[in-house]
This record gives sequence, C-alpha cells and structure tokens, in this order.
Amino acid sequence: MAVLSMTDVEILAGPYRLTGRSNTVDLELEAVALDCTNFDSGGWNEFIGGIKSAAVSVDGFYDASPLETGALTLDEQLFSELGGAVAPVTIAPTKADGSVAYVTGFTRGQLALFGSVGDVAPFQSDMWGQGEVGRGYLIHPANTTETAGGTGTGQQVGAASASQSVVIGIHVTAISGTTPSLDITVESDDNAGFASAATVLNTGAITTTTSSLTVVSGPVTDDYYRITWTLSGTSPVARFSVAVGITP
Repeated sequence: MAVLSMTDVEILAGPYRLTGRSNTVDLELEAVALDCTNFDSGGWNEFIGGIKSAAVSVDGFYDASPLETGALTLDEQLFSELGGAVAPVTIAPTKADGSVAYVTGFTRGQLALFGSVGDVAPFQSDMWGQGEVGRGYLIHPANTTETAGGTGTGQQVGAASASQSVVIGIHVTAISGTTPSLDITVESDDNAGFASAATVLNTGAITTTTSSLTVVSGPVTDDYYRITWTLSGTSPVARFSVAVGITP
C-alpha cells in the first residue's frame, strides 16, 4: 500500500501559486442524491446522482510580501478575486512533473484574515467550483524555472468518451526579463512518441502572469498529452504549470 504524507502538495489558483503560503487544502466533490425509491425497490431507498459540485478550501499564513516579483500581495490577490470571474484551480498531491492533479474552475467565495494576539497571522479562503472537474496529471510543474523553450514529458491522461470532457488548466505564475514572451502549445496523440501530435490549444504570446481554463468536449480518442513552449526576450525567466484531466 502506497500512502501519502502531505508534505509536498501543489496549490495553484489563477496566476498565483499558493503552495508556499498554505498548510491545509481540502477538495470536496459531490453529486446530489436524487431519491427515486419506488414500490419495486424492495424496501430500500434508491438514488441516482444529480447535479455535481466542487469546493476548495485553503488555509495558510498571511504574508504582506508579493507572491512573485512584481505581483500583488497575498491579501490583495485574494481580496480582488472575491466573487469575481472564474479562474482555474489546480491541486496536486506532489509538485513533481507527472503528479496526479485535479483541475477545475473556481470563484472565490469567502476570505478570512487574522487571528489572536501572539499567533502567526492566518488566512483562510473558500472557493466554489465552477464547471467541470478533471482528474489527470501535471504535464509541466510550476516549481520549475524555465529560461528557454522546450518540450515537456508526455503523460497518458486517458481518452474522453462522448459524455466526458478534457479539462486543461494553465497557470503562468512568474515571467520576467527584458520584453519576455512565453508561448505554450498543448498537444495530444494516441501514442507515447507523439508521432502524429495534434494541437489542442495554443496560448499565443504571454507577457505577464495569467491563467486560463479550457474545456474540450468528448469524444476525444487521443490519450497522451504534452506541451511545447517557446520563451523569448533578453534573459527571460518563466514559471508556469499545465495540468490536463478527464471529467468523470
């Protein structure tokens, strides 16, 4: 049995990496139980699954310094997102390339700051899931610093049936240098060698921290995914995460 010690979790919300400020994260997935008990149910309740929902709760430590160079501070970012537009959230049990990952859209619904005298100042934030949730893998980890273009390692995420979707979360948490530009392409194929790779999406030129959530409706027969990226400018530096998952 391979159990997990929660010491290396990755938490990404929008263009921000909350990992280094957090010590608790909870992801809750639920399908409403719809009662369809009838006279042929043999004296037992019968249920079917109804509307699905997701919720994420993150606890950690308040910090007045920016999350990344030139970025907003933690409370500025969380405050600005309260009840705002949908953004991607990715949670992975480890930071490693190829780690299992859950990716969905969220709206920040609750923010709590500060506590008792003498304590480390805390924060707590709840997020409402918006749309579909995919379970898959990190195909590029956010804790890796890139200074040039490259090609990621392919991961066998799985095919999507006609009733499923492919969910892709991209988080660009840092980009710097002189006129830096990052371009990310997500590719899929039916083989590990990517002999006939197809472009799933291309971000175009990215020059600042940003995030995106893409949902591709099934059926999708390709089951391997990877990224390629270009990074240009003078002394460019970028950190970004890409996760791909399949809905239930």
